[in-house]
Amino acid sequence: MLKKLARWLRIFGAETDFLDRPDNDILAFLKKHPSRILLTQDVQLHERAGLRRLRSFLVPRDTTTEEQVAAVLRHFQLSLDDFPARTICPSCNGRLAVVGKKEAEGKVLPEVLARHEQFWLCEKCGKAYWEGTHWKRISEAAEKISRMLAEAKR
Repeated sequence: MLKKLARWLRIFGAETDFLDRPDNDILAFLKKHPSRILLTQDVQLHERAGLRRLRSFLVPRDTTTEEQVAAVLRHFQLSLDDFPARTICPSCNGRLAVVGKKEAEGKVLPEVLARHEQFWLCEKCGKAYWEGTHWKRISEAAEKISRMLAEAKR
C-alpha cells in the first residue's frame, strides 16, 4: 500500500523496509525489530501495533506522495538538509557509491554511459543510478517537500 512512500523515503536517506505480508507477520517482524517503526494507512493495524506497544505512525490517506513524505519527516523531525548526500538505494536500502564511467560500464546502456560522467552504484544490489531526466522530478519533489516542512514550522 505504501511502497511508493518507502522508495521516496529511501531517496531521502531513510532506511525503509516494505513488507507485503499479512498483518500478523508485520507485527511479529516489529516485535523482533523494536527499533523499526510501522508506517501504515490501515487504522486497525496501527491500533493493533499500539496495543502491543510497537511504534507506529498512521500515514494520512487521500494525500499525495509528497504530502505523505512531508508528514513522515515532520512527525519524526527529519529534514532534507543533507539531500542528496544521504540517498540510499531506492530498491534495497543499500549504500550508494559514487563511480565514474569505467566502473559503470556494463551496468548502464552505452548511450547513458556516453552522456554522463558520474554514476552511483548500489553496493548491495549493484543497481546503477545517474542524473537522468528523473533527477529533475526528484529535485522538484524535494523542493516541494522542503517548502511543506517550512510552512508547517510557521
